[in-house]
Amino acid sequence: MKNIVRNGMGRARALAARALVLAAALFGAMPAGAAEEYPSRNLELIVPYAPGGLLDVAGRLAATYLAKELGQPVVVRNVPGAGSTIGMVRLAKSKPDGYTLALGSFGILLNSRLRPDVEYDPLRSFAPIGYLGDQGFVLMVAPQHVDVANVRELVERIKAKPGAFIYASGGVGAPSHVLAEQFRLQQGLNMVHAPYQGQNPAIMALLAGDVQLTLQTVAGAEDLIHSGRIRALASTGSERPAAFPSVPTFKELGIEGMANDGWLAVFTPSGVSAPVKEKLRAAWARVARNDEFRQALAKRAIQTRDVSPTQFEAMMAEDLKYWTEILDKTRITLN
Repeated sequence: MKNIVRNGMGRARALAARALVLAAALFGAMPAGAAEEYPSRNLELIVPYAPGGLLDVAGRLAATYLAKELGQPVVVRNVPGAGSTIGMVRLAKSKPDGYTLALGSFGILLNSRLRPDVEYDPLRSFAPIGYLGDQGFVLMVAPQHVDVANVRELVERIKAKPGAFIYASGGVGAPSHVLAEQFRLQQGLNMVHAPYQGQNPAIMALLAGDVQLTLQTVAGAEDLIHSGRIRALASTGSERPAAFPSVPTFKELGIEGMANDGWLAVFTPSGVSAPVKEKLRAAWARVARNDEFRQALAKRAIQTRDVSPTQFEAMMAEDLKYWTEILDKTRITLN
């Protein structure tokens, strides 16, 4: 009897072992991600800028609303340095499983041309999830130091004193530098460049009279413009700034080559699977339609638009040509 029991127990153990082996084989043969529903854990949003600035705020807003749609926390990780290059390289090298995202700006296009050794291709290394919004850059003066009413008067003043006018930028190779050089060349101006470490120091230099003009985003300067301490003369982009509808665009003034918008978007690595990518894009589409989210961006002078990922990919390709041509003309380098 004991032998019968032992034999029965042995057969049961053998059957159980075979079942475990079969289950392991079946799960091993299943496609990656099939065993769990995406997303099943925290996501990470890389913000390739320092904490506290406008782009950090925009990234945190995106993370908050995206988390609500996905049902999982989206944790912001600031990875600043080299004009966003360090953070975007981190995204390009991350596992393409949909759990690592990044906030990217049109600066990734500039960096791909200014930094030949950069470890990403802006059109191939990333897949856009959603268009966050855009910002125009505004040509600014401080009327207490340079009292001109419009761009024409400013150009006349600069031409009357070649080499005497200094323009501030947020750093060598920054969009504010590239755009100001484009304006200088387009108008045939002799000006001196003064690079600062970011937008705020450049605006402080403008207010102090250390420089005479700058091309910066409206964000961070709204109160100064409303109070009259800074005068906005013209804006880049295809439309007038929503916060300052009386400010004409450069295109309206007949100044060409200054019409592209400065955009922000959310990206994944390019290798993310189609189902995961579509789930992220569907979630972002709901975020982009959220009135509360749109209003929060508008308060920070970021204009939201209905731009599909396909449209945005085409826009990026066109923008890359645009910025490449400007960099070729201005001969800006980081050396």
